[in-house]
Amino acid sequence: MARMRTVAALAAALTATVLAAPPQADGTATHTPYHQKLSWAACAGLPVHGPASMECGTLTVPRDYAHPKSGELDIAVSRIPATGPGARLGSLVVNFGGPGIPGITELAERTAAGELARLNRRYDLIGFDPRGTGRSTPVDCGDLSGVTATDPAAQARQVAQACRKHSGALLRWVGTPNAAHDLDVVRAALGDDRLTYLGFSYGGRLGSVYAHEFPHHTGRVVLDGVPDPTLDDTGTALAQAAAFQHALGDFAADCASRGCPVPGRTRAEVVSGIAAAARSLGGRALPTVSGRLDRSAYLQGVQNALYSKDDWTFLREALDALREGDGELMMQLAYPGQLGVAARPVRASSWSTPGNYEMAKLAIDCRDTPERHTPAAVHALDGRFARASSVFGTSIEATLLSCTGWSPGDPASRRVAAPTAPQALLVSTTGDPATPYPGAAHMAAALANGSRVLTYRGEGHGAYFAHSPCVTAGVEAYLIDGAMPKVGAVC
Repeated sequence: MARMRTVAALAAALTATVLAAPPQADGTATHTPYHQKLSWAACAGLPVHGPASMECGTLTVPRDYAHPKSGELDIAVSRIPATGPGARLGSLVVNFGGPGIPGITELAERTAAGELARLNRRYDLIGFDPRGTGRSTPVDCGDLSGVTATDPAAQARQVAQACRKHSGALLRWVGTPNAAHDLDVVRAALGDDRLTYLGFSYGGRLGSVYAHEFPHHTGRVVLDGVPDPTLDDTGTALAQAAAFQHALGDFAADCASRGCPVPGRTRAEVVSGIAAAARSLGGRALPTVSGRLDRSAYLQGVQNALYSKDDWTFLREALDALREGDGELMMQLAYPGQLGVAARPVRASSWSTPGNYEMAKLAIDCRDTPERHTPAAVHALDGRFARASSVFGTSIEATLLSCTGWSPGDPASRRVAAPTAPQALLVSTTGDPATPYPGAAHMAAALANGSRVLTYRGEGHGAYFAHSPCVTAGVEAYLIDGAMPKVGAVC
């Protein structure tokens, strides 16, 4: 889950949405969305090639569940039918996080790469673009070339103004509790009594809110890379700053062992070399084909590459090229899609999603939090962020200003207690920089239903795609056979 940067709305309105009546306990629907059935057809216009069997459809949902006749939104859904062998178990809905990642495109790409093949044998894999993202009714902030401010708070205000101008009628409805209601409409349209769900990163937030809102429709749920529901924005940012600093050290140690392009033979020396390169860009910017590589872009590129150990090779290449005065690879790592404009990434990964990802993320994040920080209040945190991370502290601290100019949001997405829902399997990586390891234990306690944590001793954000046979087997054994790992299981 990339650091929560940013969604706008009124707390009272969302509270009404959260309390809107779901299907009754006997399964009958109280809103017309639950009477829908999906009509499947070939998926047209996808930016990636998915399996030939992949189909797409669209559902309509109320913009406001408390007032379902006040307007509708489209929710785009995809299906990759179960391949066999073995009896079909139903539908497995997958959310790849963000927030803002269009699930249809990501599922097509992941499945085409064979990454979900065993689950696809027994389940229809279901992708969907949550409200505000991708092919669903999207957040549109228009042409952002007019965003010229360099001060973080002033820039955030300009972006907020542009988003209100182009999507003002949508912004107050894009929060996670409404997305959880949409997810229940998807479940019903698929014909499933209970939701079987695999959520990554932000998908853990969405899945936990779903269990809170719809415990009696919750089935087998796996959350990988689990956000901490007990932290506010400042706590989340501080935890991430410390975790990214630790992840940088892990990269540095690996780089030093291979012969790193950054001066230094030890973990500490390589970290110091990476920090020195950032300082050298503080007073000048390096021209590249994609723009000017300044200190901010450099640190963003380094930070992005720490989300997956698979990207460490590309970070070494970017650092090596930078030593020769070529900053293009670092720019590609830094800005695969900045302010809604897609750029060509070094490789396809979950953070390189094209389309409206950045603006959807901003809108959803700001809608999900009531905190609005002043520059003075953020400046007062300088010492804490510097202690958390000497390299990333300042830049992560600045993200606390990203919701400046947005209407206050609502903390409903932090309410996840689901004592009557089935226990979930939470997968957490000890070296995860984006959703630090303690968050999974805190989520398990907050769910209050006996949910179990599977620990992966490794690096990167999320574990299921981290090439660990142990994690893969544990997740699939639960989703396919209902077999939970033992308490305290470690991979």
